[in-house]
Amino acid sequence: MTETPASQISQHIPRMYRVAIRLFADGDGAHDVVQEACLKAMAGIGSFSGHASMATWLHRITTNCARDALRSRRRREGAHSVLRSRAGGFGQQADPAAMVEKKELSDLARRLVEHLPDDCRLAFALTQLDGYSYDEAAEIEGRPRGTMASRVHRAKRILLKKMNAHIDGRENS
Repeated sequence: MTETPASQISQHIPRMYRVAIRLFADGDGAHDVVQEACLKAMAGIGSFSGHASMATWLHRITTNCARDALRSRRRREGAHSVLRSRAGGFGQQADPAAMVEKKELSDLARRLVEHLPDDCRLAFALTQLDGYSYDEAAEIEGRPRGTMASRVHRAKRILLKKMNAHIDGRENS
């Protein structure tokens, strides 16, 4: 029995959601992105050539839908959108001060990643958060491997500089 296009796509929904949540960082928004990506995939399944894997093709559609949604959100909310915090599962720690500091650093890291340039944020999310190799990320984005590596390097440099500035500022205050 042959799989239907819908069943082929539905197998990849958990991964599509992980991609969307990394890029969109809002559960409801990520859900909407995955729905939009599924609709686009269903509409375009006839054009799927098989040169890339189904997972890669769906990942690309999902990232494009997330980018579109982010652009739309920025237009609606203005340039100062703030990454919504998700409930953090930091576990039970004996030291409340350490828990607060860990949450502050986690929130800061999320805000800093959100404010990376779009190309750097996507390359960083694909390789550092989603676990794709540079080659896989390059295939997903349709860019050379060196471009992806350069963008990740740039993202890390920006994040390190901003994190250090924040920490230095806090210690000097």
